[in-house]
Amino acid sequence: MAPEWVPWMMKELTARKLDDKVYLWSDDNLSTDFFWQFLTDDDRELVNSYKNYSRVCCFKGFDRDSFSFNTKADSKYFDRQFEIMRRLLKENIDIYAYATFTTNSTIGIKKKISHFVDRLADLDPNLPLRTVPLEIIAFTPVVNRLDHQATIAIKNQFEAIEFWKKELEIRFSSEMINKSIESIPLRDN
Repeated sequence: MAPEWVPWMMKELTARKLDDKVYLWSDDNLSTDFFWQFLTDDDRELVNSYKNYSRVCCFKGFDRDSFSFNTKADSKYFDRQFEIMRRLLKENIDIYAYATFTTNSTIGIKKKISHFVDRLADLDPNLPLRTVPLEIIAFTPVVNRLDHQATIAIKNQFEAIEFWKKELEIRFSSEMINKSIESIPLRDN
C-alpha cells in the first residue's frame, strides 16, 4: 500500500466529518521505511495525532529461517522488520502486531520462539502481549497446489503457537495475558 493512503484517508474522513465515526486500520508488512521516506512531516504528524487509527505490523516468521521460508526473501531481511518496528514504536501510533509461525522445521523451535519473544520485548516490554500469532490455513482453492513443505509448515505452526503461549505464561501474569489487547500499554503510547 502506498504510504500516502493513510493520511489521504484521514483527510477525507475529516473533510466528511466521519473522523469520529469511522475507525481507520492499516497493515504494515515491515519491509520498507516508506513512512519516513515519502510522507511529509505534516503527514506523519497527522497519522500520529489521528484519534481513530491503529496500525498492525506483520512479522513474517519467528527467525531468519522461517522468515525466508515464508517470504522466499533473503533471511537478512528478517532483522529489518525489528528495525522498522522500533521506529514505528517511537511514533505516537496505536500499534499492534501479528506473526506468521509457519515453518518447515521444528528443530529447536522452543528456543527460537523464546528468542523471538525476547526480540519483541526488547522493542517494548509489552509488545508480545500486543502480538497475535496469525493462523495460516489452506483454503479450498489452494489445497491442491500446496507442496509437501507447505503442508508441513501449516502443521508445524501449531507447535510454534503452543511454545508462544507457554513463553507468554512464563513472562507475564495471567491478569496481563487475559487483558484485552487494546488495553495493553506500550511504553511510549
